[in-house]
Amino acid sequence: MGIEIFNARANQNKLGNLFLGFFEGLFIDGRVHIKEIEALIKWVEYFLECVELPHFDTLYKLMLRATEDPEFLLKQHKEISEMMVKFKRSDYFIKNTCDVQRLHGLLAGIVCDQTLNSDEILALNQWLKDNDHLEEDPIYTDIYAKLKSVRVNKVVDENTVNIVLTTINRYVDYDNFGIPKLAVSSSNENRNPDFYHGPFIVEGFTICLTGASTRYTKAEWKDVIEAKKGMFKDDMTKSVDYLVICNKGNPHWAHMSYGRKFEQALKWQKEGSKIKILTEDDFVKVLCG
Repeated sequence: MGIEIFNARANQNKLGNLFLGFFEGLFIDGRVHIKEIEALIKWVEYFLECVELPHFDTLYKLMLRATEDPEFLLKQHKEISEMMVKFKRSDYFIKNTCDVQRLHGLLAGIVCDQTLNSDEILALNQWLKDNDHLEEDPIYTDIYAKLKSVRVNKVVDENTVNIVLTTINRYVDYDNFGIPKLAVSSSNENRNPDFYHGPFIVEGFTICLTGASTRYTKAEWKDVIEAKKGMFKDDMTKSVDYLVICNKGNPHWAHMSYGRKFEQALKWQKEGSKIKILTEDDFVKVLCG
């Protein structure tokens, strides 16, 4: 049995967790609107792999019926939630990983109809409080900080709605049914503030890559880096100077959360580490410049 089958199973679980969160986001305010159903169908079109998920055929038929009667989907909330929970039954299930993916889906489900109301914000705040084991996740931290006024004042004002909506829009495409954003380029319109965009030197420094590259295999990257007198490292340790996020990425890196290596790098940065996170494009400019 090749390693591909394990990767396929793991990716299937990640996609299932993402959809689990998306459903939670749809139902979070106790209402379902036709635009939310349209967004759900758009998600199925975007993530075609979801048709292979266990129990998804039944869910999809429910969605199609819901396009004619959104209240039907709300009435079936309990049954649908039970189906989605089945996605978690896996040898590869890890609570934190699952819940991070659910959070990503949740945010998309909340704003996929291009609106954000006080009920949704209050429910989101409660969800975050109930899942505070995610407090080291950068997206959790970002959203949670923006909801401080809600926890202090116990009310949601218009300014808070706008701030939270702007923050969520960093991670999902508000104008395209909440489809996840994967900003791994260094263009101005996709510039991620977590990435380093300044000058650096390859020679004498240790480089680690995450994700799939549009240019080289990892073995080829190793040869290219070592030819420039840099040191290639396949795993993340505190000896790594630069973590490179490859452009091809991973379709299951939802909402600009680039996996455990990225999260570890951010954590070490907060602890005072000098590790820098680069896009593949920025790295190649220096490497081949």
